[in-house]
Amino acid sequence: MRKISTILVLGLTVSAIAGCGSQSEEVAYVESVGMICGIGPVGLTDTFAGVVTPQSEKEIQKSGEEAVAELLVAVGDEVKADQVLFTYDTEQITLNLEKAKLELEQMKNTISVKQKEKANLEKEKNQASSDQKLQYTLEIQEADATILETQYNISAKEKEIEKMNETLNSLEVKSPINGIVQSINENGETDDYGNPRPYITIVETGAYKVKGYVNESNASAIAEGTPVLVHSRVDDLVWKGTVSTIDWQNPVQQDNRYYAEQDTTASSKYAFYVELENDENLMMGQHVYLEMQYGDGMEAGSGIQLPSYYLNDVEGEPWVWAQGKNGKLEKREVVLGEYQEEMDTYYIEDGLEITDYITFPEDTLEEGMTCVTYDEASFEEGGESIEGGVMPEESVITDEPVTVDETEVTE
Repeated sequence: MRKISTILVLGLTVSAIAGCGSQSEEVAYVESVGMICGIGPVGLTDTFAGVVTPQSEKEIQKSGEEAVAELLVAVGDEVKADQVLFTYDTEQITLNLEKAKLELEQMKNTISVKQKEKANLEKEKNQASSDQKLQYTLEIQEADATILETQYNISAKEKEIEKMNETLNSLEVKSPINGIVQSINENGETDDYGNPRPYITIVETGAYKVKGYVNESNASAIAEGTPVLVHSRVDDLVWKGTVSTIDWQNPVQQDNRYYAEQDTTASSKYAFYVELENDENLMMGQHVYLEMQYGDGMEAGSGIQLPSYYLNDVEGEPWVWAQGKNGKLEKREVVLGEYQEEMDTYYIEDGLEITDYITFPEDTLEEGMTCVTYDEASFEEGGESIEGGVMPEESVITDEPVTVDETEVTE
């Protein structure tokens, strides 16, 4: 549970230094790296709400020209791979095919007629007077245009006939996967852009993943590759998994867009997905808790995504203000990894561990200052004190645990 914000961290550092009566009493409040990055004191990060979703889904389109003779499944039915879902109307397909063949033959006849017409016009043009040649030239050009247009139409009609033959040879449409029929579009509904929706949508069974949400305030607690424990909400069952993707590009839209636009303090949410090692005993749509793990095969220091504003000389030899072994403030060199532009954080490859303490850079900081540490364990209920100093009652913030409301975790 986070009980103090980064803003409070900065305020404490400044007030602590400014309030000291002499240089010998100057102190710097330092915060644990684990707390800054959302990694708890024993390696656990915040808990998120999640919901079990299918590993994949298949959308089956119906031929727009053909009628369905028989629909063999209903919403909610469990289907097997290669099971017949529906069949096309043979009579209608046959009629359409015969009509298309007749139209193709007419187009070919049109080309033949126009080619003969063009040949006659060219002969007549050679025998015509100079005044008549222009008229013949225009008529020949018109014939050429008709021939080219008809050739294009013939190509399109041949493709149409080929598709009809394929449909006629595969009147039974089968399921490509084992799954459950999620929806059937019998009324020909379209999406917001006017495109036809899938005729049948099947969600895969026997392979699940878990979907959760992360917001801006706890985004540093999660990264692709982070190990996760998935806890059942109704019993003691636990599953292991790994964060596979975080969809930073598509923030979840607020239900009330007007108020979302007006509230500049609102935090955007982003979906993330957990791949499971084993999904036995899980059910699609089941609500679970997701517990981020630090350790469990991760090297010390990996997973630390430090906000850039804690760093000095990023382009040169980066360092941070950190508490040394003697409890005094020191400049600590760090090795930076990849920069995460979306969150304005750097991976720390070397120089810091989650158990270290650092502070926000200020011009008033000096090496050798006495460090006053605070982290999750430093706070008493009611905010009496922190290790090494007294915390004013009004300075304590007791936020709710950083979780996502389970009612918001929906498909």
